[in-house]
Amino acid sequence: MIDAITAATANGAAGADSKKLAEDFDDFLTLLTTQLQNQDPLDPMDSGEFTQQLVAFTGVEQQIQTNQNLELLANLSRLQNLASSGSYLGSDALIFRDLGDHTGDGITWRYENTLPTEDLKLEVRNEQGALIYSQSGNTGLGSHEFQWDGIDAAGLPVEHGNYRLEIVAENEAGDSLTPDIMVRETIRGVDTSGFEPVFTIGPNEAGQTEILELIYNG
Repeated sequence: MIDAITAATANGAAGADSKKLAEDFDDFLTLLTTQLQNQDPLDPMDSGEFTQQLVAFTGVEQQIQTNQNLELLANLSRLQNLASSGSYLGSDALIFRDLGDHTGDGITWRYENTLPTEDLKLEVRNEQGALIYSQSGNTGLGSHEFQWDGIDAAGLPVEHGNYRLEIVAENEAGDSLTPDIMVRETIRGVDTSGFEPVFTIGPNEAGQTEILELIYNG
């Protein structure tokens, strides 16, 4: 795996820069050799310009080497992150999604009011968009949790499956508001084929950077 990361680094941006620098340096040496062979012995050319170019090449080479080392460290960090992502399995994650998976114990959502709200209604809908359950929500500013127990408007249990939360909210002037909606679901799988792991969280897929909160189930 380390060899693969080293190869990836060599083929990355710093590797391409290094290859281009080597080609430019070969051209520079060819030009220098040609000029030295054809210079007037009685009026030799000034070596200062070539010295400056050699110094510049050395500085660029050192910078490219530094970039290669930074890319290698970044890739090693990604590898360590991918290796540890398996420990997330079985934990709950909070992500910005409105879709949850009801498997018998309902679904937990969270919503956040960032503007003054006069009226707010929580609506749970099935995958066909039919309204299953509704209730009034909290109009206060800040984050609020909504635990739906998996029942319909008549108080009867509903079938297992995916359900979506919709929020109908208005301010004092009657203008519509759109509070952010988050869902808490269990991490059931992880795809580590890329540099960033992608998690299966309930019925959703989300990258690691999309996880707002991780809740270990002990």
